[in-house]
Amino acid sequence: MRTSHRTSHIHNFFLSRLAVAIGFAITLAGCTSYRYIPPDSDAGRQCVTSCGTNQQICIAGKEQIAASQAQACEMRNVSTVSLCLAVAKTDADRESCSKKRQYCSSSASTWQCDADYRACYTQCGGRIEESQ
Repeated sequence: MRTSHRTSHIHNFFLSRLAVAIGFAITLAGCTSYRYIPPDSDAGRQCVTSCGTNQQICIAGKEQIAASQAQACEMRNVSTVSLCLAVAKTDADRESCSKKRQYCSSSASTWQCDADYRACYTQCGGRIEESQ
């Protein structure tokens, strides 16, 4: 019994820290902020933990896709500029080659991961208070 109570206390501490961290990150990301109120039951809190794990997996996947897309964009830039320089006949032509570079963003759009987390959190019995 004592171990179960201690585990529950540690679990609650972890959940409250996780909720604060997620709330802080979301606040920084936009104008809407969220206050996460954990579920009352141990099962609900365990459920919320799996929501957080799924959110982190989602974010990691989105970041990996964004990094791959940025790398592919940079490779296209190298190829485009190299080809341009290979056929350039004048200094003006060579100067215009550098202007053919595209901007390559590596930022991941994780809004869907956050929305899915909020939906999961409430399905686990947690409450979310939203403020502007």
